[in-house]
Amino acid sequence: MATIMEDLTKYARGKSWILRNTKYLERDYKGKYAAILGETIIDSDEDNYSLLQRLWARGLYPGPVIIHFVK
Repeated sequence: MATIMEDLTKYARGKSWILRNTKYLERDYKGKYAAILGETIIDSDEDNYSLLQRLWARGLYPGPVIIHFVK
């Protein structure tokens, strides 16, 4: 299990990555929820609940994983 500091570090890297890659996200994920861990998109879906279910099934959870809706 990751420590709180590791989770916070992944979260901060993810937020920074989103800001740097807005155009890429808008081009490839517009209208979807993207799950981002660190600097990697690990999954996406048009339905937030379905995305969360898949993440939970993999043992992943919001916190270090950022769920970002791409407008």
